[in-house]
Amino acid sequence: MVATVLRIRFRVLGNTLSRSPMQLVGFIFGVIGAVWMLFLAGVGLFFVGTLDLDIARAVVTFAGAVLTLGWVVGPIFAAGLDTTLDPAKLAPFPMTTRQMMVAITAGGLTGVPGITTAIGSLAVFLVWVRYPAAAVAAVVCVPLGVVICVVASRAVAALAAGIGGGRRTREVVGLVGFALVIFASPLFVGVTNLLFSASEQGAQLQTVVSALSWTPVAAAWAVPGDLAAGAWITGLLKLVIATATLALLWVLWRRSLAASLVGPPARAARRRRSGSLGWFGVMPSNPVGATWARSLTSWTRDFRYLRQLLLIPFAPVLVLVYSRGDLDGPFFAASGLLVGFFAGILAYTDVSYDGTAFATVLQTGIRGRADRLGRMLGSATVSIPLVLLADVVTLAIVGKWELLPAVIGGSLGLTLVGLGVSAVSSALLVVPTPAPGDSPFKRVPGSTFTMFLAFFLCWALVAVLALPAVIPAVMAVFFGVTGAGWVSLAIGLVWGAVVFAVGVLIGGKRFDAGAPTLLAQLRAFQGA
Repeated sequence: MVATVLRIRFRVLGNTLSRSPMQLVGFIFGVIGAVWMLFLAGVGLFFVGTLDLDIARAVVTFAGAVLTLGWVVGPIFAAGLDTTLDPAKLAPFPMTTRQMMVAITAGGLTGVPGITTAIGSLAVFLVWVRYPAAAVAAVVCVPLGVVICVVASRAVAALAAGIGGGRRTREVVGLVGFALVIFASPLFVGVTNLLFSASEQGAQLQTVVSALSWTPVAAAWAVPGDLAAGAWITGLLKLVIATATLALLWVLWRRSLAASLVGPPARAARRRRSGSLGWFGVMPSNPVGATWARSLTSWTRDFRYLRQLLLIPFAPVLVLVYSRGDLDGPFFAASGLLVGFFAGILAYTDVSYDGTAFATVLQTGIRGRADRLGRMLGSATVSIPLVLLADVVTLAIVGKWELLPAVIGGSLGLTLVGLGVSAVSSALLVVPTPAPGDSPFKRVPGSTFTMFLAFFLCWALVAVLALPAVIPAVMAVFFGVTGAGWVSLAIGLVWGAVVFAVGVLIGGKRFDAGAPTLLAQLRAFQGA
């Protein structure tokens, strides 16, 4: 049965790629990138094998920990896991939960990331070829480490999707899991920076990596090195830790998967007071007001939108981590600019979240200008207060209130310019997105490249168009130019509003001309 499911998986993948040239191009670029990474890993590990044993042990252990964490955190930034073998799709098959888990794991191992990880991990033998005991142990520990990577990613994705219950419960659990995973990345970077700082101050980095080798993320990769050094008892204990880690992840995944299959997604029933219209009773009774209310409802209730808002507190944390906790320098004080940069571009493909329900929007006969303005106002109603809050909080932490005009001007300029760009981009393209209540880790094979390309182009355009507001802000924050902050505030508001208005006009024309094409693409994504 597992072999049959895998054959179906590759047939679905082939059909998906043949139906979408852009996804096929993305898949090819993914393969090329994987080959390049394999080449780098092979060359790097070959030279590591020529180094001292203690250095080789530290490098392999640390690289294994990074690889494991990458499999867990990666889906957040690489647009998710391949869900061709989604449990919901496999539920009708005559399979036990164990068979389903084996099939999903095999699917993960036979995808591009899985094959890349497996082949790249074989390069570890180049390090241990001079140590017979380590080479023999690697025969067991390398596959164990690779399987832990795949199972860990699936277990975290299942937990992020929610542990049984109603849809709202799953979404809350998924949001919490998503937040924990997305903030794990800067935390890991921060720990790494501290390690290198300690190394520069004379501390032994090998000692820290040795402690890391006792953790679940690195234990499997540390065993061969311990055996090469003659630490047989230590190596066996770490092998027990790695085996127990895999068993625990398997049990957690099995429980979460079984709960989700027994209690399938269901619509959350919510009683409302008679006559309550929510945001529709607040906004104007016209096409712009109705779209504004619908967009605002999505931004405040749809967990797919709420997950995007996590980027706003993520930005100052990221700056703080990369600056190694420096609160006296200008970078953290200017982190509000990064917040505005993120906030403005969140709606770059807003129509994608409508799914096939976008047909009901077209049935109303709404003009593109009204749709663009309503959607962007909905995004602005949520994002602009959060941007201002982030600006005030970060400056309150560093106590540099004299920079407030510059930071607000630059961040609002970036936000408004981003909304203007999003008004055009979301009328030109749609990308595969999770359905309401689905795991935030889901993706369609081959879509990652398309999403990154669109996201990068939008970010680049925002960065260029917002320069008139950003340059004075940078001059005020980084160089202390007197009066530049107020110039940034004035230019940011005026220029941002101009770009916003022009984006709505251009996006409205593109929407009127290409809305049926967007609907056809959304229907194709649903059948993927």
